[in-house]
Amino acid sequence: MRLVDGRELGAAETAAALALQQRIDLAKDPHIPPTSEAELRAVLASDATNYARHERIVAFDGDEAAAIGHVELTNDPNNPELAEIEIITDDIDSPAVAPLLAAVLERARADGRTSVIIWDYHTPQRHRFWTGLGAELRYTEQESDLDLTSVDPDLMERWMTAGPRDLHLARWTGPCPDQWIDALVEITNAMNDAPTDDLDMVDYEVDSAMVQAEIAARAACGLDYKVILALGPDRAAPAGATEVFVNRHRPECSWQWSTVVLASHRGQGIAKRLKAEMWRWLRDDEPQVTGLRTGNAHSNAAMLAINDEMGFRPVHSMGTWQADLNTLMSALTPRTRP
Repeated sequence: MRLVDGRELGAAETAAALALQQRIDLAKDPHIPPTSEAELRAVLASDATNYARHERIVAFDGDEAAAIGHVELTNDPNNPELAEIEIITDDIDSPAVAPLLAAVLERARADGRTSVIIWDYHTPQRHRFWTGLGAELRYTEQESDLDLTSVDPDLMERWMTAGPRDLHLARWTGPCPDQWIDALVEITNAMNDAPTDDLDMVDYEVDSAMVQAEIAARAACGLDYKVILALGPDRAAPAGATEVFVNRHRPECSWQWSTVVLASHRGQGIAKRLKAEMWRWLRDDEPQVTGLRTGNAHSNAAMLAINDEMGFRPVHSMGTWQADLNTLMSALTPRTRP
């Protein structure tokens, strides 16, 4: 078993990692084009998204890639103890997983992290694996897909005429214009209202530099930021926003990111209007974007209902487990002995 840093892969190793990723992609989403080589290279080289630094390690069994380990080390001063990890593999019980996970956790520990959040598919096999290491399931999420070409245009027209008529809508692609950055920061921090269920973490707080850096980091990975921002009649105070990341490598795999309405503006149809406006913008300006994926907490009934009415359909159930880093390392020790 060999472990290789994701930024140091040779050509043959990159091809093997791509074969693994594409095999996983096609098994879980046979209707969507799999990850391209350019996309995988961009991801492996990336070191800054989700307001975090990234480390990736690929486990090889001979010439074949068996798993990819990933750790996010948050830059958020409110959560300095947290590391978020995932193990990308088509066999969580593979002998490669334990030594890879140990290496990923060691990088987190070397950075001073003590609490680990694990993202994975919520299946019986994966749940058994993570709870067997002492992690607790703290949050579940529904991933859903939308076929933009099949959305009911009459419904979207009704949504676009809903809500207060004195709202001003600003939209742009890429970095946030200076005139809107304070409003976008307020909206981004309002995402703290979204459910996190039983996860042991403090609300994230971002500033303008962090928001702009996040947009730039995702652009470097081939993800272009598009946003529609709703402002009040004075065009200063924000009411809400909806965000999409267009995947330039695979437009069919673009992401509906957050849709946020500030508490004082809820119950007026603003979220529906924003989603409908984004649908129209994408159909007019990005016709190659035929599909969107989004994720919502199973406990977020309000947004799930809006997405269901729009035409999003569930495709995967995701789980988030949490554990003390030392607990995980201790449980792994017997599995990593020669």
